[in-house]
This record gives sequence, C-alpha cells and structure tokens, in this order.
Amino acid sequence: MDRFDAAAAIADLVAKDEIKQAIANLQRGLDRRDAALLGSAFHAEATVDYGFFNGPAAEFRSIMTGGPDGPAHQVTMHRPTNVWIRVDGDRAVSESYVFAYSPSGEGADAAQALIGGRYLDRHERRADEWRLTHRTYVLDWNINRPGSGTALPDFPQLFLRGGWRGDDPGAQRLCAWRIGEAAAQGQGGKMKISQALAAKAERAFAKGEIHDLIAAAARAVDRGDEASLRALWHPEAEVDSGDFFRGPAADFCALMAETAHNSVRMAHSVANEWVQVDGDEAMSETYVIAMTTNATDEGEQDALTGGRYLDRFERIDGAWKFSHRTFVLDWQIQQPSTDQRDDPDGMYAALTTRGCLYPEDPVYSFWHKP
Repeated sequence: MDRFDAAAAIADLVAKDEIKQAIANLQRGLDRRDAALLGSAFHAEATVDYGFFNGPAAEFRSIMTGGPDGPAHQVTMHRPTNVWIRVDGDRAVSESYVFAYSPSGEGADAAQALIGGRYLDRHERRADEWRLTHRTYVLDWNINRPGSGTALPDFPQLFLRGGWRGDDPGAQRLCAWRIGEAAAQGQGGKMKISQALAAKAERAFAKGEIHDLIAAAARAVDRGDEASLRALWHPEAEVDSGDFFRGPAADFCALMAETAHNSVRMAHSVANEWVQVDGDEAMSETYVIAMTTNATDEGEQDALTGGRYLDRFERIDGAWKFSHRTFVLDWQIQQPSTDQRDDPDGMYAALTTRGCLYPEDPVYSFWHKP
C-alpha cells in the first residue's frame, strides 16, 4: 500500500467537514426562515436553479425567508443524507439526497407532503472559508396526504415545537450555548503529527472513503447504473437480502439495474452510519429508508421501507470496496401513490429538473462540467 499522507488526509477531512457545515447552515436557514443563516452558506455572487426560481442566491434567500409569517405550527424540515463530496484544491462538488417535510393550508385544506430529491452543489474556498457558488435542485419523488398531527392547530402541546427565526426553541438554545467565534480564530499554522494522530487520521480517512462507497451504491442503484454499481465490489463479493436475493454481487448488480428500470422511481436515503476500521478490513451498519413506486393493476403504489445495511469492506491495492452486504428489513409502509408531479396547477410543476435513469440523470453532466 502507498505511504499514507496524514497531512493531506487531514486537509481533505477538514475541507469536507466545512462543506458539510455550509450545507447544514443552508438547510437550517431554510427551515428557520433565517436570512442571515441562509446567506452565510453562499458566496456573494452565488446562483441557484430550483425551477420555481433560477437566479441569484441573494434573491432566493429573500423569497424563502420573507413574506407573511403564516401559521406558527407550519414549519418545514429539509434533511440531507448521502452527502458525497469531491474536493479539488479550492473547489469542490457535492451531491446530497434530501428528505423534506412540507405542510400547507389550514383546517379542511391542511395537507402534508414528503418530498425526495437531490442537491447538486458547487463550492469554493475563499479567504479560508468554504461556501456554495451554485445549487441545482433535482426532484425525485413526492408523497402527499391530508393534514393530520402537527399540521392541525389543535395538536397537543406536549413537546417543544419548531418555529421560525428567533421564536424557534432550538435556535434559542443554540444561541444560549454559542461558543465565541474568537475561540476558533488563530488556530491554524503548522503542527507536529504524532504517530498516534496519524493512525487516527488514516482510520478517519478510511471511514470517509467507506461513506463514499455507501453513497455511491445508493446512487448507482437509484440511477439503474449497473457499471458504476459493479465497480464498487471486489470480484468475489457476496450479497444476502434473504429470499429476494442471495449470491454473487455481480448478479445482484444486474438485478438492481433491472429493478430500477422496471420501477417508476426509486430513492435510497442512507444515514446513521457506524463504521469500524481494522487495518485493511472494515465493517459498518447503515440505516436506510427506501422510497419506491411501482406500476400495478390497481395503479401506481408507493412503498417506504426502513432497514439496515450490514457491510464488510476490504482495501486491496489501496482501494476500498465492498466484500459483503446483508440487508435487514425493519419496517415497510405501502399505499397508493399520491405523486403530484404531473399536476400543472400543483407546487411540483415548477420543479422542472427531475431525477431519471443513467445516463440522462442530471448528476452525470454535473460531474463532468469544468
């Protein structure tokens, strides 16, 4: 194996950590309707392409955080997962899956939507600070139901409830806990890297590569990209999903590509990764929520499936790949599809960038732009 470069690994980890923080600040700014927080994620001349608005991020910020206050109980949640980042010097690109909750209306008109999509982001480091220069939103799926629970004003007030701006109890608590910005200043410069720290850095970097493998597997399955999926596995790798599939990973890759092409849509949101690295071997447990839509004689049917991936990995010739995957099913919800993307008067009509299969999906052209 090539000599491990701890300094380069730490620099890469720091860059990815700061990019993840910018993505998190953007999402928090949207959900709290906090213009300053949302703006802190973008460079001054940044742009966005959401479909309902394409243009300067500064105008997007005003649209998303201004306007009437509305019912205090109608807060959104944008939950990024599968965050994949590629750093190249002072520039980077990323793909993030997003699982969004969005309520609308009141009383008899109250509705709740779960929306699945992806962010294709470009980032730059300027004055040692990473921020976004562009975001494209891709719509993959949506589920829409009549309002219930927190969408109704008479929902029991047993818990702290999310709000906007300074009224949110979470924002208030974070403000009270805030660590002075000065504490983070002046901590740069050279440092001696001990053998113990270098070993920890190598394990942390390995975990980052394994995270990228897990995210890449979800992306390849969802896009029906058999070649990209096959490239993630060692030749003798095995997969165990019970009676659905048990056997060589190569056959599994072919099956999942066929499944994607036979499905109406598919998206695998992965989170809660626990990874343990031991030299050139590793194992992990990852929670997954899969949303699939299939055509049936009764019409299109949605399934939300919650489960876990139990994975083993090996590093051979410096490259980490899967050697085994077991899927464990924990729960599933099935219901007729309520997707409204084709409703010309609905809120999804303006979200014109849509997810699709390889090679037409926008992530592929995004990767190869200069």
